Amino acid sequence: MSARPSPLLPAPAQRGAVLLITIMLMLTLTVLGLGLVSLNSTQTRIATNSGDVQIAFQTAEGALNQAQSNILAGNYPANSFLANNNGLYVFNPAGVALWNSVNWAGSSAVIQSFQGGSKTPAAYIIELLPSVILPGQSLKKATWVFRITARAVGPSGGAPVMLQSTVQIQQ
Repeated sequence: MSARPSPLLPAPAQRGAVLLITIMLMLTLTVLGLGLVSLNSTQTRIATNSGDVQIAFQTAEGALNQAQSNILAGNYPANSFLANNNGLYVFNPAGVALWNSVNWAGSSAVIQSFQGGSKTPAAYIIELLPSVILPGQSLKKATWVFRITARAVGPSGGAPVMLQSTVQIQQ
């Protein structure tokens, strides 16, 4: 025979186990959701910073190309470097590296270049390095050597990028 519960017997007491399990599950899902939101926010910042660096790099590269073109076109004669201002400097081996000490925001210390996709225009400086004599070259005709340092920042004002290049011009 099968045992049937008697209507006279009291029902077993409920302890709320389903409620506790549901609350714990909801808390777990909430923590996971917050973690995913934080991860998404971090990925967005990384993507934005990466884009800023790319734009700053392209802007600095454009400034570097502009400086090289100006040097090759003869727009900066050698005697204009003697004043050591307006972005044209003579290399000082005993001094601090010029690209670390120059005021990149100062318009009289650097040569402003195009703006590109940034809020602030790129800038560059040109240093006249000691001339060199290349093998097989006449001792009377030295080779002019210029070091160009270009600096740009990204659209957000951060992510500074600095590039350097040297240009040699044989006399």
